[in-house]
Amino acid sequence: MTEDEFRTELAARGYGEPRSFAFAPDTDGEFHSHEFSAMVMVTEGEFRLGLEDETRVFEAGDWCEVAAGTVHAEQAGPAGATLLAGTK
Repeated sequence: MTEDEFRTELAARGYGEPRSFAFAPDTDGEFHSHEFSAMVMVTEGEFRLGLEDETRVFEAGDWCEVAAGTVHAEQAGPAGATLLAGTK
């Protein structure tokens, strides 16, 4: 997915304007949840979404949606990761 396609999809699903987030190499975040839903696209590097029973790996152009209340950990690969994320 391109950045323009991602922005169009965010708007179609009711998400706000995306913000950019950068994760340092080999980031291994704590498990937590949010009171909001998020739709995220990887723009650089490798992003790993740790869930209670699995870890999903995303690379540049990949995207995912995380529903409010989902317990997860945000992780990055050896080169780090840069994401665009919209919330609602």
